[in-house]
Amino acid sequence: MAENDRITGLFMMACALAGLILANLPETGPGLNALAAWIPLDLPGGLSLSLKDWIQDGLLTIFFLTMGLDLRQEAATGTLRDHRQVLLPMLAALGGVAVPILIYYLFNLGSPAGLRGWAVPTATDVAFSLAALQLLLPKAGPALQAFLMTLAIFDDLIGVLLIALGYSSLGQPSWLLVCLVGLVVWALLIRAARRSAQIWRPLMPLFLLGALAGGLLAWHGLFKAGIHPVLAGVAMGLLTPVARSNEAEPSGTETAGIEPSHVQTSSPAEQLDRLLTPLSALVVLPVFAFFSLSISLDQLGPGLLTDRVFWGATLGLALGKPLGILTMVILASHLGLRRPAGSTTGNMIGLCQLCGIGFTMSFLIANLAFAGSPHLESALLGVLAGSILSVLVVAVGTIAGRLRSARRT
Repeated sequence: MAENDRITGLFMMACALAGLILANLPETGPGLNALAAWIPLDLPGGLSLSLKDWIQDGLLTIFFLTMGLDLRQEAATGTLRDHRQVLLPMLAALGGVAVPILIYYLFNLGSPAGLRGWAVPTATDVAFSLAALQLLLPKAGPALQAFLMTLAIFDDLIGVLLIALGYSSLGQPSWLLVCLVGLVVWALLIRAARRSAQIWRPLMPLFLLGALAGGLLAWHGLFKAGIHPVLAGVAMGLLTPVARSNEAEPSGTETAGIEPSHVQTSSPAEQLDRLLTPLSALVVLPVFAFFSLSISLDQLGPGLLTDRVFWGATLGLALGKPLGILTMVILASHLGLRRPAGSTTGNMIGLCQLCGIGFTMSFLIANLAFAGSPHLESALLGVLAGSILSVLVVAVGTIAGRLRSARRT
């Protein structure tokens, strides 16, 4: 898992930087802009979206589905099952959202257009943060990694709520019924698919196709209702069964070559997660990062240094996230909550700083907040700058610590 997180983080960073570079080369910039604006499918019902919109509103749903599956699994069998273990990272996540919002708000006072991006610096990208933690703080034990993962889970939950409440407008509420029908179809047929695998396997693909149709219906319902449709992925993940079962085939059953046996089957959530996680990590997120950061820097120039949106996003991530998380950890420790086993002041500060790596959710919120606005480029560059600055602060601190240790010896 550690190696996968490192590969995912580095690959996504490379794609984001590649998008930024290619968008600003005279040979490739115009062609890349034309590709992003290309409408691949002329569909009715408002679905004539550009390629970039299909990536942001459609392809990214796969990432949100894996997020929902992980949340469901953690709630059933993982760290979220033990309430005593989740209180500290939950409080830390709340602090890591509140302080960045405050910093961004202070930078953009008097600018109503800029204030629309208040939620941009609130996210933590778990893949990047874990990869950086393992690379820069190798002595951080499993307890600290579990703390970071649990914090990121709550951070993602808060991000989903912010998108739903702050960046969605309920234009046609009746379409929510369509979404509900789609989710019910998904929940019923994804369970039926699992049972069919134990009774008569040829039925399973039909149930899976029906479940997929239900998921697409839920996505379309949210899209038409005015709520960002990727949230359908989270709902689908949360509605997917996670429990394991040991079931024997009924005696005397001879269907499709299935022998009566006593087998342990993984849950639908685990099967979907194994199938979709590589697709999400190696295709969806890199492609999203590439097109999100395919922005022209021609209109920014030196003016970026005085841009309120840029500095709000940059310092919201690089300063607000670690400050908010660390403050809540200190307050919680005074209230009797124990820090993760094996944590020291140094590696806890480093972990909090690495939570300033935003990327995926921050890119998405920036695109939702500033679609068609000149502030979009500033917000995206602020996310990139804040994330890089968070990594550099920890890297410099780690190098300085190692140099001091070498001098003592």
